[in-house]
Amino acid sequence: MSIDVKNVSFSYDPGTSLERLALQNVNLSIDRGEFILIGGEIGSGKSTLIRHFNGLLRPSSGSVSVDGVEAHVKSIRKKVGILFQFPQNQLFARSVYEDVAFGPANFGEKGDELRKRVTKALKMVGVREELYEHSPFTLSGGEMRLVAIAGVLAIRPDYLVLDEPLSGLDPEHRESLLEILKSLHMQGISVIVVSHLIADLLPLADKIILMKKGKISFEGSPEEYVKSTSTPLPEITSLMKELKQKGFDVRDDIFDVEEALNEIIRVKKERSGSMQ
Repeated sequence: MSIDVKNVSFSYDPGTSLERLALQNVNLSIDRGEFILIGGEIGSGKSTLIRHFNGLLRPSSGSVSVDGVEAHVKSIRKKVGILFQFPQNQLFARSVYEDVAFGPANFGEKGDELRKRVTKALKMVGVREELYEHSPFTLSGGEMRLVAIAGVLAIRPDYLVLDEPLSGLDPEHRESLLEILKSLHMQGISVIVVSHLIADLLPLADKIILMKKGKISFEGSPEEYVKSTSTPLPEITSLMKELKQKGFDVRDDIFDVEEALNEIIRVKKERSGSMQ
């Protein structure tokens, strides 16, 4: 099961004086359950690429399929949920609850099942129950983004795609959202994030993809990404490398704080055992 992009090219305003080539012969496969981070400069094609994943855009040439089905088929929009950069553009209902309910209701859910989906999605992202009947437009920017994510989660997608989800968030909401994305990934949901804040998301990613001028300029693991670029190492990775240099038998390719803690505990136990 995967999203497969094969030889995809895409032009805006084709056949006019405004025609602009946004994607050039892109090939990509995203397996179910992966956490993918897509980076690149403004205008590199990354946002155009993700709009092909559920048929919002159709390639000028090439093909995009999701679990073997062409991405432009309407049912794919239930498999691939996309959250755009500005959440207020996806919110429209009178209340938070109604907004989150719209997606699954549009796919035929109703009654108790609809209520369960809505409340579960809101709880998953940490929206307080007292806000359910509030207008989404009275919420803070961070809260609006969480409601928008809940609206996507309520349709129970297999692939969750987020365009610049950390942009504009204060440190508290940023950390909260990172924990939510980590939790969703651990539950088996494929998470695909477009972001220029690569360092913040590096500990969560299975694979990094960089776009440049409509093409994939890099595709590889976080470890390969760090080695091939001048990107500063995350603090936790720098710490593990420092411990390694001081003679501790720890892995120094770790990007996640929890994983680093477990590694340090493991080494500490081994050292304690060898001293007995």
